[in-house]
Amino acid sequence: MRGSFQHAYQLLTSYFVEVRLVGPDFVFDIQTTSCMAKRFTRCFWCFGPPQKTYNLLRPVVVIDGTFLNWRYHGTLLTAIAIDPSNHIFLLAFSITDSETTES
Repeated sequence: MRGSFQHAYQLLTSYFVEVRLVGPDFVFDIQTTSCMAKRFTRCFWCFGPPQKTYNLLRPVVVIDGTFLNWRYHGTLLTAIAIDPSNHIFLLAFSITDSETTES
């Protein structure tokens, strides 16, 4: 996305709603500090494939994170699995304000 980080975070909800129109199994959740301020704290999204896809994956899930070091600090977390062809299969994503037990 182009523009400011503030504007990009404001577009997350509308972007996720558009993605859900294409894939009805898409799941997302965005949390903010309050209704008035609408300060972004964390979000989660998952492209929900059919249940039979999960049955084919190897029974190991890897969770990894990387720090976002720009103006709005946070952590991008990913959950992945390996399919029978040894390819990476992305399960879920999350952006949190920091690595805490609440996140």
